[in-house]
Amino acid sequence: MKLINIRKFHVELYTTCKKIIIMSLVETRSFFTIKYLSLYLDLIKNKMSNQKYLALRVCFNTLTRFNIGYNLVVRRFAPTIDEHQAEQLFTILHEWSSGVFEEFGIKVMLDVLTSTSDLGSDVKYTLNILIDAWWEWCISHLIHLALMEAFGTSIDPNNSKNVDACCFFQRIKKVIEVVNKFEYLQGAFEEAMFELLETYLKLFNLSQHRWSSIALVLERILIVWEPLLQAYRKLNRLVPLTGMDRTLCIEFHSMIELVRAVQIKAQAMQTFVIIDVYVMLYILYTTIFDVSKPFELIIPIRCQLGSEDPDPMLRSHDVLQPATREARKLLGKAMSERYFKWYHPILALR
Repeated sequence: MKLINIRKFHVELYTTCKKIIIMSLVETRSFFTIKYLSLYLDLIKNKMSNQKYLALRVCFNTLTRFNIGYNLVVRRFAPTIDEHQAEQLFTILHEWSSGVFEEFGIKVMLDVLTSTSDLGSDVKYTLNILIDAWWEWCISHLIHLALMEAFGTSIDPNNSKNVDACCFFQRIKKVIEVVNKFEYLQGAFEEAMFELLETYLKLFNLSQHRWSSIALVLERILIVWEPLLQAYRKLNRLVPLTGMDRTLCIEFHSMIELVRAVQIKAQAMQTFVIIDVYVMLYILYTTIFDVSKPFELIIPIRCQLGSEDPDPMLRSHDVLQPATREARKLLGKAMSERYFKWYHPILALR
């Protein structure tokens, strides 16, 4: 079997992809007399190695294709000590980005119309000032920060804006860690699941760096609630969760799941989602974010197996748990400050 030169293969693959992208950009530029590119710039931090990567993506339309997107680069961002001492971070970001633009034949002043990023000051300054592109929030980052603020993420609960919610998630995290760590408890949990649900479902780890995914964690907790409690009781151990915790699970899941749906839609590729996202946020503005309106409980279908849980129902704001009321208020405020302050759904209709 002939050996493959991996390095040569990667160079040839990159050269071919680069050629296709450049040809697509040149063809599109020939059709338009206005700026046509949307740019996304992000600094990604690897949680394991703590290394940073520069990610640069462009999106545009042609006469025959809609919402084309290319990841131009995901490259390790590691300025030297001399570069850090001589220049500010946004200047280095601009230099690195300019090198990528030049490599793909992109003329920033003529081609780039809009840009998107998180609210990192250096990234935003690079896009908004140095590149002179119309900047907008990344919806996914915006929602992530709003959820963090609403549910009071903090190592120290005393520093949280929502202490009760913060303590609740710490209890959930502790239960998941204990069940996944100790074999005897894991075994009792598996046995209880096969007995009650006739299947095995692993508990998801609580990862607070992606807040919307916590909806899946809470959903799984609700589904395996009875097997979890049975496992603790069988081992004569104190059950760490209460009926109030289950109520919080339902209420928090109901709130986060609806916001998560917007985030999923906003991240869709190869499709036009701007109007869909705006309408979905408008619906949330007039329901979940409005504390004067009833709150809809969304109970996962599978967690109703063998239980008497009712179908999705509406509850007035004042009968919700205090932590839920506070989270709802903080979430509405956070979204208003970051989004509705600029795109007010009522005023926009006038």
